[in-house]
Amino acid sequence: MMALNSFDEYRLDATKRFAHTLIVVDDEASTEAPNVEQEKNATPAKKPSRADAVRSSISQPSSSRQAVVNHPLNAAILTEASMGLGLICSILKPKKTAKPAAKVAIAAQRADILCIDWEMHNDSGRTAVEIIQAVLESDEGNGGRLRLIAIYTGVADKDQILKKVLSSIPKGVRTRRAIAIEENFLSSNDGLRIVWLMKKGGVRNKLTQKYAVSEDELPERLQKEFSYLSDGILTNVAIATIASIREATHHVIARFGKPMDGPYFHHRSTLPSPEDAEEYATQIIVSELKNSIDANKISSHFAGSEALEKALDHTLNSKDQNFLNGKDNVSVSYANFRDLIINGIKPTLKKLEDAKKGLGIGIKGVSEQIANPFTQSSEVTIENMLEFAALTCLSAQSGSRYNHHKPALSLGSIVQDADGKYLLCVQATCDSVRLEKAQAFLFAQLEEIPRADILSKEAKNKIEFVVPVFEGASKKRKLVCLKLSDKAPYAALRSIVFSPTIDQRVYASKNDRKGFEFTALNIPAGKRSPKQKQFTWIADVKRKRALRTVQYIGQEMGRIGFDEFEAFRRIYN
Repeated sequence: MMALNSFDEYRLDATKRFAHTLIVVDDEASTEAPNVEQEKNATPAKKPSRADAVRSSISQPSSSRQAVVNHPLNAAILTEASMGLGLICSILKPKKTAKPAAKVAIAAQRADILCIDWEMHNDSGRTAVEIIQAVLESDEGNGGRLRLIAIYTGVADKDQILKKVLSSIPKGVRTRRAIAIEENFLSSNDGLRIVWLMKKGGVRNKLTQKYAVSEDELPERLQKEFSYLSDGILTNVAIATIASIREATHHVIARFGKPMDGPYFHHRSTLPSPEDAEEYATQIIVSELKNSIDANKISSHFAGSEALEKALDHTLNSKDQNFLNGKDNVSVSYANFRDLIINGIKPTLKKLEDAKKGLGIGIKGVSEQIANPFTQSSEVTIENMLEFAALTCLSAQSGSRYNHHKPALSLGSIVQDADGKYLLCVQATCDSVRLEKAQAFLFAQLEEIPRADILSKEAKNKIEFVVPVFEGASKKRKLVCLKLSDKAPYAALRSIVFSPTIDQRVYASKNDRKGFEFTALNIPAGKRSPKQKQFTWIADVKRKRALRTVQYIGQEMGRIGFDEFEAFRRIYN
C-alpha cells in the first residue's frame, strides 16, 4: 500500500474502502437536464431580490398564497458519479401524500450514507425532520452506529435549518450525545454528523457559496464528510477492517460450502462435548476472515509507524509543545515524545542517554504519563484507560449496545449478589451445559478497589477486571475495578445452586429495573420449599482472561507447604 501524506488522507482511504451505499431522498429527482434559465438564476451575480428571499426562506408559506420552491436534482449525473467511486446510489422520490420516514429508517440501517432534500413538496422541512427523527430513533434502538446524514438543499438558510433539526432531537439525547451546531453541521460525541450542503442550482450568497456542491461532485464530497467521523487511529483500523471483511465475505462463504458439512459432522460427533463444536464453527470462519484482513495488511497500513506519525501530528497539533514532566522540571520534546510512541520507551530513552541528552525521567515515570497529552485532564485520562481495559477484557457487558445478547451462566460470568458483592463464575464450561437438574456453580469472590486507590502501585498490580456498573434510579454508569481476595483467593470460593432454564443451560431473565438476573436456589436445612435468590449479571469476561484467573487460583491452591527449618525456608521464599 502506498504511504499517505496526512491523517486526513488515511481516514479518507479507510472511508473509501468502507462506505459503499448511498440513499438519496429528493422529491425533485429527475433524469432530465436542468432548465437553462434556472441555471442562470442560480449564479449569484447581484443582490438577491424579494423573490429570492422568499425562495430561500424556510418559514411556513402564507395560507392564502403558497410559494413554489424548485430545486431539482439530476439523478442520472448523481448515480453515474457514484458508480465511478464504487458507491451504490439509490434514489427515492417521495410522492406528496407519502410519509417516507419509516421506510427510509429501515433502509438506512443497511446504508452507509443518507442524503435528503430539505424542501419536499414545499413543506418547509417537515418531511426531512421526520426522516432524521426516525433514523436517529432507529439507530438508538439498534445500539448506535456511525451515521452521516447530509441535507442537500437549495434553501440557503443554513443556520435556521440546523437549529430546526437540533430542536427536533429530544433534549435528553442532545445532552447525552453532546449534539451541537458547528460551522455547517451538527456534531456529537458518538459518531453522528448531520451536514448541510447547498445545491448549485439553489439561490446562494457569499456565505453559502463555499458549501455549494453539484451533483457530479456530491458523492466524493459525501465520502469526505463521512471520513470526518473517524478521528483516531483505532477508528480507521476498525473501518478498514470491516471493509476488508465485507470484501472477503463471498469468498469465505464459497469456501465453506456443503461438502464441508461431512468433516464438520465428523468433528462434532467425536468430541467428548459435542456442544463445543458450535463455537468451533464460528471460530474457523472468523479465522478465515482474519486471514483476509492480514492479507490486506490493514494493521500495518493504518496502525503502522507512518500512520501513527500522521495521527500524532493531527491530534496533538503542536510540534513545539513539551510533554511528560521529568525530574527538576525536565520535559520531553514533541519529537522525542513521538519516538517514544512509535519506537517504544526503552530504545528511545537509551538513544537519548547515549546522546547525553538524559530526560531526567525513568521508564516507569514515562509510562505513567504517555496517555496524558491526549486528554484535557488526568481524570479523563484515567477514565479512558479504564474504558480501554473493559473493552479489551470483556466479551459482553450490561448496558451494552448489543441488545440481543442474553447472558448464560458459564466460565467468566461476573455477577453481583444482593449485598453488592461481586462474584466471578469459575465453573468449567463442560459443567455449564447439558444440565438435566439443579447444578452447583463455583464462584470466586472479587473485591472492589476504591477509585481513589487505583493509581497506587499496589492497587494497579492487582486489578483483575474493569466492569461497568449502573447505579441508582438514574442508572448512572461508572467503571469499577475488581481484584481477587488478597489472602488465599481459593478460600473465598462460593458454591451456589442454579436450575437450568432453557436448552439445558442457566440463562438470565430480564428485569426492567435491574437488567439481567440469574435466579439461584438456596434450600435451607429443614425447609421443603426453595427460596429464590437473585444475582445481577454484570459482564462476561473473555474466555482466555477467565482461564488465566482460574489457573492462578489453582496455583495458589497447589502451593506446597510443610514444616522445615525457618532459616532454610527464607532462602526460597
